[in-house]
Amino acid sequence: MNVAFLFPGLGSLRAGMLHRLPDTAASATVLAEAEWGHPGGIAQLDTAEALAESEVARHVSLLVAGVAGARALVEDEEVRPAVVAGHGLGSFAAAVVAELLTFPEALRAVRIRAELLERAEEPPHDIGIRMAQHLATIPRRAHKLPYVACTSGACLHGDANGVFDDLARSVALPVRWAEMTAVLRETAADRWVELPPGRALTAQLGGEGADAAGPGPGVRVVSVEEWGIAEAADLARGAEGDAAGEGPAYVG
Repeated sequence: MNVAFLFPGLGSLRAGMLHRLPDTAASATVLAEAEWGHPGGIAQLDTAEALAESEVARHVSLLVAGVAGARALVEDEEVRPAVVAGHGLGSFAAAVVAELLTFPEALRAVRIRAELLERAEEPPHDIGIRMAQHLATIPRRAHKLPYVACTSGACLHGDANGVFDDLARSVALPVRWAEMTAVLRETAADRWVELPPGRALTAQLGGEGADAAGPGPGVRVVSVEEWGIAEAADLARGAEGDAAGEGPAYVG
């Protein structure tokens, strides 16, 4: 089985999401790392009030949720992705899993992105330039996994600069749903796993009412948030029930 990890954007945020992450050792380690890397800790970041009022809370919560969910799958459930893709801000978590960013580097980058958006002193295009300037200070590393860029739909491998350009542009450019879906199909990934806190990114990647734009025949899609870590891992591995046609063929 070839597995694609999909990381949702800000539209998937909801109160209490960090308190519903998979209860695994790897997930707990990410939360502990985030506590050290975020001033004041993260315990109150996912309250309804914080998510409504603070761009930093929204950005940091989404990054932490995506990385924690991915590490729980990889380290505790031994589900290893063949490709990663993210929607907007979710692309930062995808870059961490592809090992192009460390988790601390990603935490700092999304804080800067959030603070620039919260100040609202510049248009999104100029914020994208500032993000590119910041990302230029981070060492380039070799890809561990192919990365599907949300702003172009291209599948990048061996192009760290292209990934960092996508991260910077994600603040200003729309997601290219059709192109991302087509490229994910071309990677031969037949299990698409949406990471916390998402439940709808896979549906968006499928397009609105266009069967031809969907994942395609033979592709199984599951949300960790919706199904839980154990069942999502079983489906990603091609468990017997899944192979027999039981469980979700498409979950959004």
